[in-house]
Amino acid sequence: SKDVEKAHHQSQPESGIQPDLFEENFKELKKWVGVKSSKYGTLLVLRERRSGRLGTALKALNDIIQDDGEPPKKKLYELKLSLLDEIGWSHLATFERQWMHVRFPASLPLF
Repeated sequence: SKDVEKAHHQSQPESGIQPDLFEENFKELKKWVGVKSSKYGTLLVLRERRSGRLGTALKALNDIIQDDGEPPKKKLYELKLSLLDEIGWSHLATFERQWMHVRFPASLPLF
């Protein structure tokens, strides 16, 4: 394993930049599982966001929300809101915030 580490360090440029462990682990995960599945999709969204591809992150997130057979998850919609804010689409973020009250009411209505 020392030879592998030595070879790895030699292949890295001597610029002092730390390797991106998230990216390395994500590439390894991709070999074994479908990263677009609802189980790992959030990691794909985070990867795209870290790379500055906010539109691709939003697309992947929308796919997860629509393909997930379970009831909507609040954390996915909160992630969507933060992406919309980061992109600068405040009109869509406002619309989604209004829908949050419908999707996730504070309490269920009385019958």
